[in-house]
Amino acid sequence: MRELIFFLFFPTLFFAQNNSFDISGTITSESDENVAFANITLDRDNKYAVSNENGHFSIQNVRRGDYVITISSLGFETITRTISVNNDLVLDFTMRENVENLEDVTITGQKTTTAISQKAIAISSLDIKQVADQSLGAEEVLKTSTGIVVRQSGGLGSDLNINLNGLTGQAVRIYYDGIPLQVYGNGQQLNNIPVDALERVDVYKGVMPVDIGTDALGGGINLVPIEPTENSLRASYSVGSFNTHRVTLNANKQLGEKTSLSLLSYFNHSDNDYRMKNIPNLVENLNDEGDVVSVSEETIDTDRFHNKHTSAFIQAALRLKDRFWADKFVLASSFSHRFDEIQQGAFIISTSIGEAEQKISGFSQRLDYQKKLFQEKVNLRYYGVLSYAIQKSNDSTTSIYNWKGEKLQTANSSGAEIFSIPTLREGRDLGTAHRITINTDITDNLSVKVSDYFRFSRIKGQDPVGIRLDIDGEEIDPNTVPSKLSRNILGAELEHRSFGDRLTSIVFYKNYQYTAESIDFLLDQATVLPIRKVNENNNGYGLALKYELTPSFFVRGSFENAVRIPTETEVFGDFNVILPNYTLQPEKSRNINAGFSYANQIGQHGSVSFKVDGFLREREDLIRLDRFGLENLIYVNEDAVDGKGVEFASQVTPIKNLDISANLTYQSNEIARVGDSGSQSSVGAQVPNTPRFFYNIGANYQIDGLFENNNTLKFFWTYFFTDRFSINEVVDLDTANPVFVIPKQNLHNAGLTYILEDKGLSFSFNVQNVFNEEIFDNFRIPRPGINYAFKINYSL
Repeated sequence: MRELIFFLFFPTLFFAQNNSFDISGTITSESDENVAFANITLDRDNKYAVSNENGHFSIQNVRRGDYVITISSLGFETITRTISVNNDLVLDFTMRENVENLEDVTITGQKTTTAISQKAIAISSLDIKQVADQSLGAEEVLKTSTGIVVRQSGGLGSDLNINLNGLTGQAVRIYYDGIPLQVYGNGQQLNNIPVDALERVDVYKGVMPVDIGTDALGGGINLVPIEPTENSLRASYSVGSFNTHRVTLNANKQLGEKTSLSLLSYFNHSDNDYRMKNIPNLVENLNDEGDVVSVSEETIDTDRFHNKHTSAFIQAALRLKDRFWADKFVLASSFSHRFDEIQQGAFIISTSIGEAEQKISGFSQRLDYQKKLFQEKVNLRYYGVLSYAIQKSNDSTTSIYNWKGEKLQTANSSGAEIFSIPTLREGRDLGTAHRITINTDITDNLSVKVSDYFRFSRIKGQDPVGIRLDIDGEEIDPNTVPSKLSRNILGAELEHRSFGDRLTSIVFYKNYQYTAESIDFLLDQATVLPIRKVNENNNGYGLALKYELTPSFFVRGSFENAVRIPTETEVFGDFNVILPNYTLQPEKSRNINAGFSYANQIGQHGSVSFKVDGFLREREDLIRLDRFGLENLIYVNEDAVDGKGVEFASQVTPIKNLDISANLTYQSNEIARVGDSGSQSSVGAQVPNTPRFFYNIGANYQIDGLFENNNTLKFFWTYFFTDRFSINEVVDLDTANPVFVIPKQNLHNAGLTYILEDKGLSFSFNVQNVFNEEIFDNFRIPRPGINYAFKINYSL
């Protein structure tokens, strides 16, 4: 490793120059009007900007040298100039209208999502602006990316599981602005965040950057929230099938050029009472006196009846910029709430759940501070979150319900519908997370980045009907004894550019530390309070390379030795059915990713792009849930899994206003080794509940100037195919029990959006599952049939 680092970075150590500069300015027309959304691009280093509504633009961290700067905007003649960058520049440009050749203007430059997707570290960046007017959640957008399967246990707001290149569960981290989403109090979840609240979604495959990643095993999803810069107001209301309502309200008020107040909020509700087909249902057979004489099972079509979801989020933020003590300062306070009725467990069985429910309320404060130091040679960012969450679970009935919503006469002897014993737990969890990142250019070609992430969690509560421990003759509720978990992840990243910036090389190192402390409620009848402590320290490392053969074609690859720290529930249990395991080891994975990408213009309005990526992955000490006795569960380190796969993504614009995209994934995730409690027959089987082959195709077409010059009508259609797969461990699908096999699935979604640009209005109509196909989700849970949503947006 030392020799590799020396080879990559030694040549530039002789040519140290520590300067990087900013280019800013204003774009105006000959009539002295500001030109918004003009593209300002430099001919190298992937530097670009887009002017805002006031015509202002800024390109930061430009290295010393000569550049060709290009300014282009629809309806204006393109400006091209040569500039020399030796210090900060302020450049103002006046653009000349080009009405006669308006149709021939070619807009150059790159969108933010395109630039991000072309980094050495493999990233797929999804532009939310393209679908912001549609009635969608973040999870629906995520489904269109290659290598991703989004699985849910019901409708809106239900439990969610992401499969990314064969990684699933906690191995795939979900971040909100670079911080794990659960840090904010658990009131937010990927499938209750509307697209209106986000700027983009970045999907990392393989290596996670040190300033975003924590302990993901080779993949992560970063939700980037919108960041307003001007006075604005955006509101939307969506109504749909199953009594679904979604409301958003976002606003920003400028208090001068350097200060603003912003509001981000949304509300969701759905009864989720969609119809399911061929469901096993328990029936009590009664005699003439009304007594149960036997039970039987039938197959019915029925509506879900105890499946409501309600969630809300509101955030107020104070934003300061361009102060002598801070380039950017954001102080935000937020409140989140969610309520869920629980309809079933992990699987559909002949009885349902009719009373269990869960409520979560979360409060959080966050601080984002950025400053350039030492004559703007060093970039400093601090990001901190403090959160407090109240979680209430109610599973304490003796009633049993069938799928018709009928309360059966037979009593539930356990006193609970989900767990083996009743619970009325109220948890009060305190969490905090802090990330500090420093990056600087050592030379024109060499930069270094150091980031440290620290997180602390304290879990405490009470359960008046839950488990009790006998400690020296006294009954103790283990929920009342605080459980604590802290983790610290230190990362360093060195990036080198050579061969005229065509070769980008990144090497990195990460150190993972975690400490856990909790009551051990396996040690009943102890004489003193049994407190267990665990300390772990692990190291990770890797590299990423990208080589640009032509401006349109590049290849890239990466290797990482990754580590995932166990979560609070995996270590502490749930103080009910899931027991603690203080000897649980972190998961480990060795990942190799490689691929190539091509993108080019076709004529004046057309373009084509495609990329192919492959991955190899060796995972060991996988953490999975195992049975412990007759009534309990426990997380254990068990299996080793070998994963491999290939992905293909393409986007074509054959004619103006028509975009066609396709994404295809084939993957294999084979159990290579099992632990002592596992069955050797599982070796060679595919990881259950994970599809091997799936793809999606999408098309978007827009008609400009419909009825009015600035009005636009957009049509969209997406098709998702998932090949059959099993929800349990099987080697051969052809000989597997068909009850556990999810058949091939074909899902079509379609819709249209009409935009009245001058009035700030848009109307959208979406149809999900157009052909009313039987679609299954996590562990063969049925998904809704055909359903509709109408959305109205207003922007000011």
